[in-house]
Amino acid sequence: MQNISIQYQAVTPENMHLIRPLAEKIWQKTYGPLLDSAQIEYMLPMMYSQERITKEIEDGYVWELFVVEGQVLGYLDYKLMEDNRVFLSKIYLDTDQQQKGLGKLMLQHVIEFAQENKADALYLTVNKYNAKAIEFYERNGLKCIESKTFDIGQGYIMDDYIYQIEIE
Repeated sequence: MQNISIQYQAVTPENMHLIRPLAEKIWQKTYGPLLDSAQIEYMLPMMYSQERITKEIEDGYVWELFVVEGQVLGYLDYKLMEDNRVFLSKIYLDTDQQQKGLGKLMLQHVIEFAQENKADALYLTVNKYNAKAIEFYERNGLKCIESKTFDIGQGYIMDDYIYQIEIE
């Protein structure tokens, strides 16, 4: 990890187009075995349209590209919520780059944001069957606090756990 260039670049209209192809690659590998392909086809445009990302940024979400050695390898989407917790909406790393400590750096970056903003906790949702992500969150100190299903339209639901870590 020493001496590698890591940057968190704010998502702007000029670089927003870089997210969707990376999301499609990550989602196929991550959710392909867990979700019906029609649900993935429904969710990707819903979650990654330019309009949706722009609206989230206008609503105070922080969208960032995770850039390593000049290459976009992941992205983050998070916000300090009214209950004084940071909601980590998206933390995605190229599946070819996982298991190298980069995801931990991304998570730590958002925890530092939470600390700087004097948040009480950081929380996120994770698909109940995404064992790899759950193991990552637990290894990094997050704990399951709730189980929830979300209706996302078109007859689809998200069946998730909510994981949280208290902020010191």
